Amino acid sequence: MMIKRRGMVAGSREVGFSLIEVTVVVALIGLIAAVGLPTMQEWLDRYTVRTAAEELASLIQLQRMRAVSQNTDFSIDFDASAGTYTLYQGDAATGTALEQQAHTLPNGVVFSGNADPVNVPGDEMIFHADGSLNNSTATTDTVHIGNSLGVVFRLSINRSTGRVQVQQLS
Repeated sequence: MMIKRRGMVAGSREVGFSLIEVTVVVALIGLIAAVGLPTMQEWLDRYTVRTAAEELASLIQLQRMRAVSQNTDFSIDFDASAGTYTLYQGDAATGTALEQQAHTLPNGVVFSGNADPVNVPGDEMIFHADGSLNNSTATTDTVHIGNSLGVVFRLSINRSTGRVQVQQLS
């Protein structure tokens, strides 16, 4: 004679996971997450710096294109100590800011990398109508962006062509 438990059909077996099985699976997931979290954080820190460098490179190219297409000077003024940069039509002293607020580097990202992280005359890039950058004898301007973990990217801007290269240094 088969005894039926409430909620069961005669001849069937209970299906599911025991508390021990669930606990073991949760512990394994926790262990895998604990091992992978530092690697994920390092990747995220590197990604944040790379994104900031690529965004600045895009804005540099945009300012150059504006100068050529509108046949007038456009500039980017850097404040390395504040971690900001501002876009202008004309130069920073007499021009018009294109946005109400300066661009700010993301949290944890700074202009860094060497003694002069913004190696640009007067900390200002001025693009002329012919696409050239600044009036100087040097061929390249550089900007270094990094974080406290030593991840540094260098933006190299060719003065005659305005071409921007982003290179990871560390």
